[in-house]
Amino acid sequence: MTITGPDADLLGAVGALRDSVAAPRLPLAADGVVATRRIQAELIRRLDDYLIPRLRRPEGPVHIVVGGSTGVGKSTLVNSLVRQEVSKAGVLRPTTRSAVLCVNPAEVAAVTGPERLLPAFLRAPGPTDRADALTLAPHPAIPAGIALIDAPDVNSVVADNRDAGERLLGAADAWLLVTTAERYADAVPWRLLQAARERRVTIAIVLNRVPPESLREVREAGQALLAVNGLGDLPLFTVPESVLTGGLLPEYLLDPLMTWLRSTAHDPTMRQATIAATVNGMFDDLPRRLGAVAEGLAAQVEAADRLRSQADLAYASERISLHDAIAQGELLRGTPLLEWQAMIAPDRATALFSAGDPAAETARRLLLGAAADQVAAAASRAAEQVAGAWREALAEQDSAEAVVSAGTRAGAVPPELDEWADGLVDLLAREPHRKRSDAQFFAAGRNGPAALLAAVVFTGRRGATAPPRRRRALRSGSSIDRTVHPVAAATRRLADAVFGADETDRLAELAATSLDTALGALFDRLAFRHHRALSDLGVEPGAAKALLEAGQAVQRAR
Repeated sequence: MTITGPDADLLGAVGALRDSVAAPRLPLAADGVVATRRIQAELIRRLDDYLIPRLRRPEGPVHIVVGGSTGVGKSTLVNSLVRQEVSKAGVLRPTTRSAVLCVNPAEVAAVTGPERLLPAFLRAPGPTDRADALTLAPHPAIPAGIALIDAPDVNSVVADNRDAGERLLGAADAWLLVTTAERYADAVPWRLLQAARERRVTIAIVLNRVPPESLREVREAGQALLAVNGLGDLPLFTVPESVLTGGLLPEYLLDPLMTWLRSTAHDPTMRQATIAATVNGMFDDLPRRLGAVAEGLAAQVEAADRLRSQADLAYASERISLHDAIAQGELLRGTPLLEWQAMIAPDRATALFSAGDPAAETARRLLLGAAADQVAAAASRAAEQVAGAWREALAEQDSAEAVVSAGTRAGAVPPELDEWADGLVDLLAREPHRKRSDAQFFAAGRNGPAALLAAVVFTGRRGATAPPRRRRALRSGSSIDRTVHPVAAATRRLADAVFGADETDRLAELAATSLDTALGALFDRLAFRHHRALSDLGVEPGAAKALLEAGQAVQRAR
């Protein structure tokens, strides 16, 4: 790709890619998430700091970042090239706390305008300790066509300075890597060399502070080491150790390096080739980096699916427990059971079916409240199970963001149970009643009979007065009839008197089935709150695909 001017189609594709990289969140502690977050952040920075502004202004000055380890003399080298102290040098570490941007005065607008590289970095007119700032140092000694940046040390003990140094290198057209005769084989310069080669960034090496008597030997050793590592074509400059005058190296020692800088600045073909190599290197590196981010996004989706399944399982398990409690006649117990027993005592039962008597409404509230208490307890257990299962995956999240509470409290009747109770009234309204004695019970409405039917379901549908054929079956193998609770037996006797024994069985079966459906809807709703909490964290199933498609669009637009 030869950059000759702004390309609207390419810029549009790169802008869309930037959005696709930045949009997905990686909130879950899935496999490789730390590395994926790092790659995502680096990719966003390189797009913002370098690729997008460079595509907008391909003819701007070549940005050459002077980088390397702490204490190798980078600032002294920059000052000596400019012949003025523009970057503080000294023995204290770190010396360079914020980067210094040296540029020809004629090109100040190009490095400070809206289309400048590194737009997020402030341009400070004077020295500053801010790691996110560039101290602007215009000087006529810098050839027009290049901008020289003295960067903080990439191995600084100060994390902000270290990050700024890495970020500046990631947004450079070319690198001037400085090391010393004693440290050129250290890990830091070689890590930077390999990174530059992977990105296809133009790079030159300065071996600084070389003892004069070892100049040739050190240069040959350095060239041999570069050649062995496939980097033999890199420009290598040696700067002998020398006495500083006014903090500056003798000018003649830097003539070869200055010639290289002037060639880059004055030769349009060389300048364009330098920029194009770095831009193309970034484009060529995109598929690898996007693939790594896409894998991380897929891992997030898998982790979110596991969390959803864990939530569904927790609530399904508690729903089954409630189903079993209904089957065993244990949904009504404790104090509510005793209160219901008092309500159906022989001298009070008729109140349930008397017009104007509040007993039917009291019975409804009592029964639904008792069921709601058990639902609340089951929901709380499910929520606790979810919190326990999710704790590790949500270690980096505020627990309030993604782990929700039970969603129902003791005594608060969920709407699903209210609707179920209303459904019992409707059910009885549709049913023909064959017993003449029904008339006295249904004349005042069906709220009382509906409460009685709910009590049959809550206390156990088999009862003590099952029809003869059912009693024979129970004697043959089941112990339910022998262990039925006295309140359940009394409830069943009253229901048989109102509905008839066979009708009680049939109506109770219908009521239990509809209750199971209602509880299913209730627990699905409670579980869905966890699904929604996961969705709020920003794990999007289609993010990986969208990211890769955006990357492919960029490659097509090149």
